Amino acid sequence: MATTTDAPGTARGAATRAKILAATAGLLTATAGDGGPRRTVTVSEIARAAGVYPNQITHHFGSKDRLVLDASFALFLRDTTRLQAVGRRARSAETFRQTLARTALAMPSTLLVVRALAATGDDDGQRERVRLLLAVLFRQSERYLERVVAEHGWASGSGVGRDARTFWSAVFGATLLADAGVIGGPSDLDLAGTVSIT
Repeated sequence: MATTTDAPGTARGAATRAKILAATAGLLTATAGDGGPRRTVTVSEIARAAGVYPNQITHHFGSKDRLVLDASFALFLRDTTRLQAVGRRARSAETFRQTLARTALAMPSTLLVVRALAATGDDDGQRERVRLLLAVLFRQSERYLERVVAEHGWASGSGVGRDARTFWSAVFGATLLADAGVIGGPSDLDLAGTVSIT
């Protein structure tokens, strides 16, 4: 059982939480990149990798699903900063749109987030957490698009807020279809066309 010095609001609690989150992110990355069949990370694997007791995971995160969601989004938001760097190097609006679509689909963390979103189910707490995390993603993406449009003198026909939400919704949908083994998938979709920047 966690001690009071390991409580979520303490420095020690924050350090434990960070260790658990980092260990989970590492395990998720390994399972996403192993090329084998889909495998679920267990609480005991996470605890072992983080050097904590299994009950500390529920103490700090409430559930494994919440932890997996947070770790997946942490990896995903980190990857979106790389996506933004790649996008900034584009010299035309068309190349920019194509680069965003190609890179977003190639990020292993995209699949992790889609799987975590699919596991949300009817849990109201999880749904609220998803809303919060998606709001962060959409805000960051909107600010990024605003900067790029201003720097290059481009325009967004639909507005950058709508472009950001539509783009990520299409990316998540295409990734979900590909993960489900649907014939076709991302390569058959015009994801670049979901961004109205010209």
